[in-house]
Amino acid sequence: MKASATYLLLLVTTFLVVSGVPYPPISSSIEDKIRAEAVDSPVYVALGEAFAQINKQHVVSKRADITRNDLEQGKCAPNIIIFARGTSETGNMGIGVGVPLQNAVDADLPGRVIYQGVNNYPADVAGYLSGGSDTGAKNMAGQVNRAAIQCPGSRVFLSGYSQGAQVTHKAAALIPASQREIVAGIVVFGDPNEGDAFPGTLNNNVLSICYPGDLICRGLPVPIGPHFDYAKAAPQAAAYIKARAL
Repeated sequence: MKASATYLLLLVTTFLVVSGVPYPPISSSIEDKIRAEAVDSPVYVALGEAFAQINKQHVVSKRADITRNDLEQGKCAPNIIIFARGTSETGNMGIGVGVPLQNAVDADLPGRVIYQGVNNYPADVAGYLSGGSDTGAKNMAGQVNRAAIQCPGSRVFLSGYSQGAQVTHKAAALIPASQREIVAGIVVFGDPNEGDAFPGTLNNNVLSICYPGDLICRGLPVPIGPHFDYAKAAPQAAAYIKARAL
């Protein structure tokens, strides 16, 4: 049986990971092709199972909501956090970082923050391999526009974990210069694009948290060990946000 080009690409990617050779990011133009042709490949399935461990390895003492749509429900607050979850996480906030981040921020800024998870975002392996979901990025940028119109004077914080960090990078590139001033800070965890600058003035207030040994932060599709530990970074992220919040 003839292997598809996408399947071969995934096999080559795995070989490069094992051999330690850096590889170029997969173009987002083939995100749908990966999703359509490779969902049953051993590499794709293995990656999906590895990312799925995110939902099984976290214990959170206080369970905040894994789905938040405060902006879409017409709410406003002095501060707005727009968050993109990691690959295979549930809800639109996810439990690995989204829940502990809410808990930490609410403890520091009680009643002064609302949350909006990124929607129209599959958070699947195809999106991760393509450099982050394009539809998720468009939704995140659209939420910034919504905040600017609906909640004038509020400060917006963008945040994402794992593929959600990729989505945050892509979304930032879609935000018009006229709306960048309302973005008071960007916080990313386990960023596959670690080291890449955000556009323009958005790069002035960025906290990127990547743990030693997290291969995802090196651009390698190997979600193990440290990549599942970013719940511990929630207090650091909350302190960063508090210092820039209203």
